[in-house]
Amino acid sequence: MAKAYADLITIAGYDGGTGASPLSSVKYAGCPWELGLVETQQALVANGLRHKIRLQVDGGLKTGVDIIKAAILGAESFGFGTGPMVALGCKYLRICHLNNCATGVATQDEKLRKNHYHGCRSR
Repeated sequence: MAKAYADLITIAGYDGGTGASPLSSVKYAGCPWELGLVETQQALVANGLRHKIRLQVDGGLKTGVDIIKAAILGAESFGFGTGPMVALGCKYLRICHLNNCATGVATQDEKLRKNHYHGCRSR
């Protein structure tokens, strides 16, 4: 990635990530973000490329302690998905990939959003 001039690498842990994945992928694939972050940090440092790349981590960050751990392991930015979605009304049904979210939070279907999602839209 770094040799291809990427300026950001996102490490997504198995514990979070997209709800749009099929349940079999969510349950039976992936590694903790800590392992991916450490491996990436070490590889970039060993190849003298760390100063060129910003590392972001997401996927299961839940507390301030998670943020501190990620920063110590080399992350410079942090992604949050599940927490904000729950705050918007997500019921965690894990059907995002079907585009028929029962709460209207994770769908592009205008009818579902209108009938179910009662949050504030961007202005």
